[in-house]
Amino acid sequence: MGLTIRNQYSARVYVAIGFSDNSCPHGTGPHLMGWWGIDPGGSALVYANDVNEYSPQWLYYAETAGGGVFWAGTYAVPLPNAAFNMCRWPERPGQRRGFRSLHVGQDNEDFTLTLTR
Repeated sequence: MGLTIRNQYSARVYVAIGFSDNSCPHGTGPHLMGWWGIDPGGSALVYANDVNEYSPQWLYYAETAGGGVFWAGTYAVPLPNAAFNMCRWPERPGQRRGFRSLHVGQDNEDFTLTLTR
């Protein structure tokens, strides 16, 4: 079970994820976690539980080492440059990065997202 990110791009990528869960106090979500460094051709299990435990809707953001290529969206959140595991609010210091929406399906326990260009 879980969410796996696979890197099919030609450079190392760094990935952050977001999801709704019960650990964030009401109105302070989503829960955000990062950074996983994934080499070309590699993968990382970034969430080791049923991906539909709370919601089939997830968020992700990825960038290459050096920041030349991005997998980004419109949900902008300030994120630290070091590893993190936090609720979105209150606002935290960090660079604003835009998350993309990811729908993992209603009945899936597992989901693999493949990053390509």
